[in-house]
Amino acid sequence: MRVFDNQFLASLKYSSVNSLIKRGHLNLHSSFDEKVQRLFIHLQQGSYVKPHFHELPHQWEMFVVIEGLIEVVFFSSKGVEVKKLLVGETQNCRAIEIHPYEIHSVECLSSSALILEIKEGPFSPETGKVLASFG
Repeated sequence: MRVFDNQFLASLKYSSVNSLIKRGHLNLHSSFDEKVQRLFIHLQQGSYVKPHFHELPHQWEMFVVIEGLIEVVFFSSKGVEVKKLLVGETQNCRAIEIHPYEIHSVECLSSSALILEIKEGPFSPETGKVLASFG
């Protein structure tokens, strides 16, 4: 059994506070070859993931917001905003699944946020995401 308590997550929060990109990642999987990739991501307000997409058919991802508030914006291939979702504690939406090829960005709106990301493996950093040409 593994327990992910506040003490376990304290180092993650510390790494996000001291990061230039205002976020820290803590992998729960032991290898990029695992069939299910699981990680906690701690974000600080203003942390922004530029518009991107995942180009392989198995590259869906799910965000479960445990604390805080994030904004996920979906775009057309021409860079037009298609949909904007607030996901988090105070919202009707607490989790979101993003399909392959959906261009999206993520921004932390609250002072900080903690999310659990789940995605299918294996994972390769070289093919992990493609930045949108307009972003």
